[in-house]
Amino acid sequence: MSNKRINKAYVRYDGTGRVIAGGNILSRLKPKVGNWSETPAYECCNPTTTTSTTTAAPTTTTSTTTTAP
Repeated sequence: MSNKRINKAYVRYDGTGRVIAGGNILSRLKPKVGNWSETPAYECCNPTTTTSTTTAAPTTTTSTTTTAP
């Protein structure tokens, strides 16, 4: 079995730039009608790196003073 992927995944966008739900297709060539963009199809086989950053929560201090009458 070959490791070659002939089909590519394409997603369709509407006029405002939002992804059309259910518009994903696998095809050898990009469709001609509509606004299509190629997306990664085989996530299990495409190495991706994810990064995350964490920040410490800010600390606040309060102080109260009382004066005797």
